[in-house]
Amino acid sequence: MLPGEKLNVQDLLIMKPFKITILLTILAVMVGCGSQGPISSLSPDALEERAQQLVLSGNLDQAVQIYTQLINSSNDSARSRFLIDGSRVLIQLQNYTLASRWLNRARTTSSVKQEQQVFLLLAEIDILVDSPTAALETLKNIPQPYTDEIIAAIQIVRGSAFFKMGRVEEAISTLVQRELSLKENSQILDNHRIIWAGLMEQEQEAMLSTAENSIIDGWLKLQSIALASKTNPLGLRTNLLEWRESHLDHPAAQILILDLLMASQSMHKNLGQIAILLPFSGAQQAIARAIRDGFMAAHFNHSLLAAEENKTTLKFYDTSLMGPEEAYFRAQIDGADFIVGPLLKPELQEIINNTGFVPTLALNSIESEQLTASHIYQFALAPEDEAREVARHAISNGSLKAVAIIQNSDWGLRLLSSFREEFESLGGELIQFRGYDLDTQDFSNSITTLLNISGSNQRHQRLVANLALPLGFEPRRRQDIDMIFVAADASAGRLLFPQLRFHYAGNIPTYATSAIHESVLNEPDLNGVVFPDTPWVLLESKENLELKQSLETYWPQRRSPPWARFYGFGFDAYRLVPLLYEEKIELSSIDTLSGTLSLDQNRRISRGLPLAQFRNGRPFSINSPTP
Repeated sequence: MLPGEKLNVQDLLIMKPFKITILLTILAVMVGCGSQGPISSLSPDALEERAQQLVLSGNLDQAVQIYTQLINSSNDSARSRFLIDGSRVLIQLQNYTLASRWLNRARTTSSVKQEQQVFLLLAEIDILVDSPTAALETLKNIPQPYTDEIIAAIQIVRGSAFFKMGRVEEAISTLVQRELSLKENSQILDNHRIIWAGLMEQEQEAMLSTAENSIIDGWLKLQSIALASKTNPLGLRTNLLEWRESHLDHPAAQILILDLLMASQSMHKNLGQIAILLPFSGAQQAIARAIRDGFMAAHFNHSLLAAEENKTTLKFYDTSLMGPEEAYFRAQIDGADFIVGPLLKPELQEIINNTGFVPTLALNSIESEQLTASHIYQFALAPEDEAREVARHAISNGSLKAVAIIQNSDWGLRLLSSFREEFESLGGELIQFRGYDLDTQDFSNSITTLLNISGSNQRHQRLVANLALPLGFEPRRRQDIDMIFVAADASAGRLLFPQLRFHYAGNIPTYATSAIHESVLNEPDLNGVVFPDTPWVLLESKENLELKQSLETYWPQRRSPPWARFYGFGFDAYRLVPLLYEEKIELSSIDTLSGTLSLDQNRRISRGLPLAQFRNGRPFSINSPTP
């Protein structure tokens, strides 16, 4: 095993005779391999760097030859360093005799820190040759003072020796004590894996802790599960779930358990169970149910197409009742091969740093820098996609100067930001924008200011005052804009767009998002407005018509645009699952009910959308999605 290499969970589950080399991985990282100097074919620094590269590439015999050359050409502490580093390579080659000889040579010229490393490695050799009692004696020779790193390394060796000797409670106690000084989550998880590996090595069950220590007892009960899994690996999941129910506060109750479950599950690649996490009893329950209905419709549709060969099962979890973190954990421990959800942005933010290893299609999105897990994808009916689509369409139609009217809310600001970023990246310019409050019904102040009509009125009033004569007057709006972008919902749009026409902006191309289209009724007040929406809502393909007939029959309450979009969203989420599960990450330009989908480098699924324009109170499709 190479320096820095970690034991994977599969190894832990089928552990052969215990190897302490992996337990000293942290020590190898701690003590380092010496400084690296400028590359020179003859310099010791260059030779040392070459030896390190050979070790990393697995050419251990060649690395030993170079360390031999370095040892023979060096003096004092440098020689000790090369003897110590070379002995690590010899240990990996299982040449314990020569490794011990080199380590004893290193002692003659070593510093205190180097001597500490020497005895730690000698203790490792003792364990590897099945002399754990000798290892404990060797540890007594480590000179002081002890740093925190040395103490942690000693505890690893002591715990490993106790496991070898069958003194399981002492081993666990030592490693539990070690964990108290660890700060990084990765270090704590490594410590848990060391304990689990030691438990898996045991051939008989240990008695529960005489000290009635709940942490140690929890680990000892896990030992029973470890032993049982050797003869009944299929029972591992059930036993771990039962253990977790009674040990919710145990350090191993979260990530390690998921780690072990995923290792046992990775033996098969069949998509057996999909977990769907939605807020069925929360404020967004109507949306959640529409997504669920679409997901189920796609599942049944796929099952028919597959001639009943599809054995995938669906399991739903209510994030409103369970909380997103518990629902996500429960889905993993219940055996989900793929997780869809959660839906709400705060829910996604809550689970993002506590995810296991199950591939997940989140039904919302957060900032890319927050998303580091490689197995999580983001798919959202994001209004930001629509704002960007508006910008692309406007530019393609020659509109280069824009103004915007937006709702004074986070939603309005996000739409404005997305529109502006896309519009200006394509060569356009957002000249000005104005906001309006959620409860307003009179938009005249925002409109007249934005269109500079208030300035025209002021000029007229000054002229009348100066001349002292009545003058015929018709206000003029600004002439330097090509389009207007509006961030408004349907109720605000019914009031805002007529007021735009009243204030002489009726001939300016005006765009909005699908939020203005929330009804199947005629909307004459919206005439002329262009907006993007999903193909499911706007396009009348054969597939869409067939699905809509099914929707009308089984879920008539889903026929209006708001619910129809989420129904199509759920349908598409199901269709994406097998593609993402099989890691077809080249996914691009896939036509779905929610848009033309593409997966970017941040694992975010973006949408291209068709556009429509209101005419005679009804939306009519005007183009396909822009590339």
